Amino acid sequence: MKRFLGTFIGKFIFLAEKLLHKNASSFPGKAVLALFPDYLKKIKYPPLTVMVTGSCGKGSTTRIIAEALRENGSTVAHNLEGSNLLNGVASTVIKNISFSGKLKQNALVLEVDERYLKLITKYIIPDYLVINNLTRDQPPRQGDFDIVFGEILKGIPESTRIIVNGDDPITKSFSLHRDKITYFGINEFFASYEKELDDVRDINYCPKCHSRLVYTFRHYGSTGGFMCRNCGFSRNTPDFCITDVNKDTNEITLNGTKIIANELILFNLYNIAAAYSVLSLSGVSSENIAASLSAQHMQNKIYKEIVKKDRKYIALNCKAENNATYNLAVMHTALDKSPKSIVLGLREISRRYTFFDLSWLYDINFEMLNDDTLQKVVCAGPYRYDFAARIMLAGIPKDKIIILDNLDHAGKVFDEQTLGNVYGILNFDYIEPFINSVNEIE
Repeated sequence: MKRFLGTFIGKFIFLAEKLLHKNASSFPGKAVLALFPDYLKKIKYPPLTVMVTGSCGKGSTTRIIAEALRENGSTVAHNLEGSNLLNGVASTVIKNISFSGKLKQNALVLEVDERYLKLITKYIIPDYLVINNLTRDQPPRQGDFDIVFGEILKGIPESTRIIVNGDDPITKSFSLHRDKITYFGINEFFASYEKELDDVRDINYCPKCHSRLVYTFRHYGSTGGFMCRNCGFSRNTPDFCITDVNKDTNEITLNGTKIIANELILFNLYNIAAAYSVLSLSGVSSENIAASLSAQHMQNKIYKEIVKKDRKYIALNCKAENNATYNLAVMHTALDKSPKSIVLGLREISRRYTFFDLSWLYDINFEMLNDDTLQKVVCAGPYRYDFAARIMLAGIPKDKIIILDNLDHAGKVFDEQTLGNVYGILNFDYIEPFINSVNEIE
């Protein structure tokens, strides 16, 4: 009876929110759990449940998995809106449940906040848990990544198979605590580098014996071909591995299967490898996975390219509050050896807390951009002078910097005061103003 009442109340709230044109991504779940705290325990879940957690890439990876499952005949419940805390997950369940207490779909795919995993897996046991990465993320909320590692570990059920980035010594160290583990990764390719480009690494020492880690190649930060010469803890050949990346055709080879990646951004390749792992383990054939993934493109809110007057304008959505995706976007930009300009800015650092922490700016390797190909740097928004100060610390001359109050109607500035391709390395709240400004260029 409680389950029926909870479902009725939740669906009624969804309907009311829809009629009022409100976003009902988490409130129905919040209301139902306030009335019936054990509501999620009483649900019959689908035969396939997948969760994705980590510092970056949760939303993109779950979207790839959900779309590919649908392409291959599954019906999927998915928290597409990104509400990844307990209330948001409950709302996803309520939205997709029948009054008999059973989810209507045969697969459930959830993006889950890393600190809330242990609360959610009290009620929902995933078959597969993907842990994309762990880095210094949102320090005022998260503290150190070691704390987050411990919180995730508490939330992993014994029956769940975990799928982790085997190129990262942090996520690889889950193998020191769990046996049911699968690895994905990327072999050395054109975007890898041999020596350290900066000091931005979350881990330098072996998590098993605390000896210094050495590398045969690096992808970003602590990620790459790591090994400990003392105890043998190392990056082994991953179970699901991208072995070749062709930058001319955008074709990648993953476990011998050819896939068109569409955008060869490193974090997108890792998301594809993670999604392929889940899909393969859940029984989808390699041929069908390849067809589904090759048809997918990164969301416009993550990556968008516009051509105006024979110049490319590329919007790269980078999560503020940590260095991981930002550094990958900087590396992607640095690989363009033609003349280029960059646009930096954000309106809000975070919507989750009131701390205005910009320490992560000093974990970004802007020094990588300081060469003759860099023409101009546009710093915009409330934190424009913080960006400008960091850019000058990277050795970029002051006369290359343009300061704007905001990006409203900035198309004329882009068109007349910058040169080459223009990369907008931006927080999510400045992607739309950047694109709107580019579209104003005639």
